[in-house]
Amino acid sequence: WFLNPKSPINKVWYLLMLLFLGKKNWGAGNYQLMLPTLPVPSLKKTCKRYLDSVRPLLSPEDYRETESAVTAFQNKEGKRLQFYLKLRSWTHRNWSSDWWIEYVYLKQRTPIPFNSNYYALGNLYPPTKSQLDRAAMLMHLSSKYKKDLVKGNVDNMMAQKLVPFCMDGTKYTINTCRIPHPDVDEIKVYPHNQIHHIVVIRQGKIYKIQVTTRDGRVFPPSLIKKQLEKVIEMAGDELDETGVMSFTAQSRPKWAEIRERMCKDPINKESLECIESAYHLYVLENDSAPPEAFTTLCQKVFHGNVYNRWFDKSISVIVFENGLIGCHVEHAPLDATVGGQFWEYMLLTEAYDENGIALQKPGAEKGFPTSSEPEELRWNMNGFENDLKESKEHLQAMIDDSDLIILCPSYGKRFPKKCRLSPDGYFQMALQLTYYRIHHCFVLTYESATTRLYYKGRTETIRPVSEHSKVWVEAMEDPTKSIEERKDLLKEAIKYQERYKFEAMRGMGIDRHLFGLYVIAKWLNVDPLPRLFQDKAFQMQFRLSTSQTPVQFVFPCNVEKSSIVGGFGTVVEDGYGVSYLVVGEDMVYFSIHSKRSCPTTSSQKFADTLYQSFEDMKALYEPNINTQ
Repeated sequence: WFLNPKSPINKVWYLLMLLFLGKKNWGAGNYQLMLPTLPVPSLKKTCKRYLDSVRPLLSPEDYRETESAVTAFQNKEGKRLQFYLKLRSWTHRNWSSDWWIEYVYLKQRTPIPFNSNYYALGNLYPPTKSQLDRAAMLMHLSSKYKKDLVKGNVDNMMAQKLVPFCMDGTKYTINTCRIPHPDVDEIKVYPHNQIHHIVVIRQGKIYKIQVTTRDGRVFPPSLIKKQLEKVIEMAGDELDETGVMSFTAQSRPKWAEIRERMCKDPINKESLECIESAYHLYVLENDSAPPEAFTTLCQKVFHGNVYNRWFDKSISVIVFENGLIGCHVEHAPLDATVGGQFWEYMLLTEAYDENGIALQKPGAEKGFPTSSEPEELRWNMNGFENDLKESKEHLQAMIDDSDLIILCPSYGKRFPKKCRLSPDGYFQMALQLTYYRIHHCFVLTYESATTRLYYKGRTETIRPVSEHSKVWVEAMEDPTKSIEERKDLLKEAIKYQERYKFEAMRGMGIDRHLFGLYVIAKWLNVDPLPRLFQDKAFQMQFRLSTSQTPVQFVFPCNVEKSSIVGGFGTVVEDGYGVSYLVVGEDMVYFSIHSKRSCPTTSSQKFADTLYQSFEDMKALYEPNINTQ
């Protein structure tokens, strides 16, 4: 149905699904038993697709070496590894998910703020300019989210309004925190019906405020706001520069060692557990930026300062003085499609009166305690002075090295749709053209695809670089090529990317398959490892890491309330992290990240070149417009 929904067989299948399931959405998580198991792709097809994907990136000599390694793998070691992988798939509904979170995230020993976490802004113009009203409303809704999930009041994500997505990841949106350990971190989920608080950071100080009663009822916004007013009063105007939260930006072994020492003190242990178990973490910023200052806002949301982010917390919500908001997400358990649905739930559910006061039902405070007071968390940092100094300097150095720029080209998805081109493929080709114009070469490129059509599905890699995209980019830089030739080549490049995307969403990509075979090889103690896993092509890094930030999951499209941009950091020292979010028909916002310490990359140059790439691509179809 996914690749060919118009085929007669698929139409019959669609009608049968409607007959048995109906059009009513049963609620998030109620389709889990119906989800298919993740398939194991054909070894032969994976090897062929892998060769196709690396050919544009290698010299003829290197490609012959890779081809030899792949052929040997397919005919020899690969068969044995494939057998064991299929064996695992018979006992696991998703053979990849447990390995993926362990090896890619929890065993990652580098700091997570820029190497793993991601961020998103809220809507462009806030529905209220009152910081505390908006914070109180969002706290009310974020505390209520889990209860709505349990009651079935949040719709299950669906493909074509019929086929359910896996909702397993939603359990990590509430009362969840990443816990550091020396070798492998842990994702800890606390029982939401036993937790009744949110933690708030203000002026480098951390406060615990009650948001639910002991019997699970969520405080109305007005009562939460009263506690926030007290937080503002208690925090005062002086910044607490202790900086305990900077520990979470350290390398994972270093942070694990510090946390172990902290837990020996009952005061520290209690404060740590309070943060880690909380529904969410909120930051009340004491400054802001105008709505149009996208870059400044995104920088603040992405990394904050040294004193106002707890990077291990699954979801943190940042509220600025002028009512603008953003969220910061720890990536290990939460892919963007899961975190995005939570974010969208709040953006499209919040409501205020004409004075910007959070709306609630008449008499909403009845039956709730009216004397709840915030509690400031305490720390005993005796003996941690050097750790604090090192951690704050380390985080500040990473912030200073972060080069984040936001770009909105002159048009959005309406134009490529008008030209009968896939908007996502079109944007990907613009990124390829941009990278080539700056660096004069082609690089391994990552684009994420969701595999949540399968049980516990997460992501698969789309490799948009192909012989088609390479030929088109070169034609764009070749003055002898005609407009019609360039258009034809662009169409073929986009078709390839679109086919690859759908195959990836069906679980037929190559990267997770090769990852699984690699893990099996390590598990079987294969020594030496197959030549494929030691080959130059396999060792290449994704210097261009991209993703389309998902929006409009289960709620009707509302551009005014939609998130406008989100993003993540580069995964390599000399690369780019590029996320793009489509807003309505005529806007697309790009978040472009690189490192200032790298002499060969520049986010501003990438943004300027990308803007021109959009104009030049538009000129292929409107040759008379001025693109300069």
